[in-house]
Amino acid sequence: MSHLHRTRLAPLLSLGLFLALLFAGFAFTLMGPVSVLEPLGLHFWTSPIWQDRASRVAAAALCGATLSLCGLTLQGLTRNPLAEPYVLGLSSGAAVGVIAGMAFAERLGLAEVLSTPLLAFVGAAVTLLAVYAAARRRGQIDPYALILSGVMIGTMNGAIVMALYLVLEPARLASFLSWSMGQVPDRAEWPLLIATGTGALIALSWVWWRGPAFDLLGLGDDVAASSGVPLRRLKLEALLVAGLATACAVSLCGPVGFVGLVVPHVLRLVIGPSHRALALACALGGALFLSAADTACRAVAAPLDIGKLPVGVATALVGGPVFIYLLRHRETRSQP
Repeated sequence: MSHLHRTRLAPLLSLGLFLALLFAGFAFTLMGPVSVLEPLGLHFWTSPIWQDRASRVAAAALCGATLSLCGLTLQGLTRNPLAEPYVLGLSSGAAVGVIAGMAFAERLGLAEVLSTPLLAFVGAAVTLLAVYAAARRRGQIDPYALILSGVMIGTMNGAIVMALYLVLEPARLASFLSWSMGQVPDRAEWPLLIATGTGALIALSWVWWRGPAFDLLGLGDDVAASSGVPLRRLKLEALLVAGLATACAVSLCGPVGFVGLVVPHVLRLVIGPSHRALALACALGGALFLSAADTACRAVAAPLDIGKLPVGVATALVGGPVFIYLLRHRETRSQP
């Protein structure tokens, strides 16, 4: 098989595997392993333990795929490899919405599991618009101002979260503290899985559709505009997709950091800059990355008898050095 054929086949195989994992996760979560596996005679896999594991694997895979696609979208929009939901403050903005839903949903007569993704989207969208507006300089996005704005607004969001702790029920405070560090749930609720899966599919479909436009945008706004790319519409769509998908992922697993930074960067080095190929690869790569990180955290926590080790700890330990490398690499390239 020629190199060209392998290059074209790899994204299709990635898409097929991602959709298979997505379907399996939904089947196990919506219908339950009993309904899915008992007709096949696989009674061993229908135990409550395996039901929990199937739900957890689906949550990690969907959250990882979603965050990776959001990172790819933001990096394509800003032409900045440092851009990703956690660094730009989207995750912390969504966390503000989630804890607000947890604190006030019952008082307002709303279903918490349905209200938190909506409020998370509001928080993520407001944060993204604030960061984007603060980083604009004469109609252009300053890459360093973008990162600084994201860090500062993310810090402000963190202060709001701490203030909201005061109105959260004490009995729920411990679980939320673990969630706020990025935690794959032991048994995810199916409405949140559906919301995150929908966000992942929307992000994947949209980046695939807009892939050629993002490829042109990488050459500069002037080149993209002269080639017929509707810049304003493209940027607005990117902001909406990134905000919606990030909100769904944060509602499910908390503000997990650096997945959207590490996975797109590594895959860009492997398969090149084509956003259509990257969209399929990032969906699969993000799912595998976060699933592996969650498995590693649980494997480390068990012998140390420390309960649950948040998966956000592992992703930060991996993503932090990558962020520093990319930052120094950009500084070296910018020097004469």
